[in-house]
Amino acid sequence: MFKKFVTTLGCSAALLFAADFQVGAYYPNWLQYSQFTPEDVRYDFLTDIHYGYFVPSEDGSSIANADENDNANFDALASLAKQKKVNLQVVVGGSGNEEAMKAVAMSEEARSAFAEAIKSFVDGNGVSSIEIDWMPAEEEEFAAHGALVSAVADAGVNVSVSVIGSVDAAKSYSSEALGKAANVMVMLTDQMSAEESTVKPNSDFAFAQEVLKAYADAGVSSAKLVPVVPLYGKTFLNAKGLGSSHEGTGSGNEGYLTYKELMTVFDTPDYQVTFDEATQSEVAVSSSETIVFNGIPSMKSLATFVKDNDFGGIALYDIAGDHKEPIVSLLVTVGQVLRPAIKYNAKKK
Repeated sequence: MFKKFVTTLGCSAALLFAADFQVGAYYPNWLQYSQFTPEDVRYDFLTDIHYGYFVPSEDGSSIANADENDNANFDALASLAKQKKVNLQVVVGGSGNEEAMKAVAMSEEARSAFAEAIKSFVDGNGVSSIEIDWMPAEEEEFAAHGALVSAVADAGVNVSVSVIGSVDAAKSYSSEALGKAANVMVMLTDQMSAEESTVKPNSDFAFAQEVLKAYADAGVSSAKLVPVVPLYGKTFLNAKGLGSSHEGTGSGNEGYLTYKELMTVFDTPDYQVTFDEATQSEVAVSSSETIVFNGIPSMKSLATFVKDNDFGGIALYDIAGDHKEPIVSLLVTVGQVLRPAIKYNAKKK
């Protein structure tokens, strides 16, 4: 079984946080505005925390937090993760930072400077890994993406890569470059939007299995492949279920409801919640809207698939969306399959 070897360079010593499967969660810097703090993280249930987002300078010579107001939380998260022996991966790029990442990736000089800046950042902050999050679109961008990943890996940095959750995209990435990555984070979020004419799952786990197999078939070690799945659902006005038409977004924050919010919504008898076998996902239908989301059955299904096929684990996006009660928590659902030795009912100290 693949082991994740992590070097914590900030303390000038090699530390090994090993896990057969990753059970990870994303911690975006905007959580500061939702009153979720590093102290709220259930570290004992995690192997990895993915903190986002940092962004490079135009010439690649430095990186900085995209929201410097969150620097104190980042420092606290780094300290607690180290204390709890949880790998901290810092995500560079992400939504809204595509042009900055592209500019660096497309320039050989900037790639070299970026690799040096990343190495310096890791050495100075004691993080476990850097995750490159930039989704290329054109053929030349995929080539530049591979060169960027290789530059960072060749600088001696433990690097992970976010990739597009698509069968076609799996054929476009450089398998050589992805082979240098510690983890390949396969993004399987936001498959449904208001632009779609009919309702489909927001994260179709039957399709997820096809995507993971496509990356493995393209030459990426299955043990490096980690699906990233949402801890939120999407709502659609006046839809009557999967395959039906809709009239735009429904309830929630611009049509989004976190998983923990959904558990409150479903306390009422207004929604009929079912598990769709064909897509391995959940759907909830009321008189006014349809909600597509992932719950305990779908998460258990995907985790079992990951375990049975020796994929790398599962990461959840984002950590604040989970329910705190272990019997309802999706983090616990995944963990019970991938890390059954953990005591998930133990009270947090």
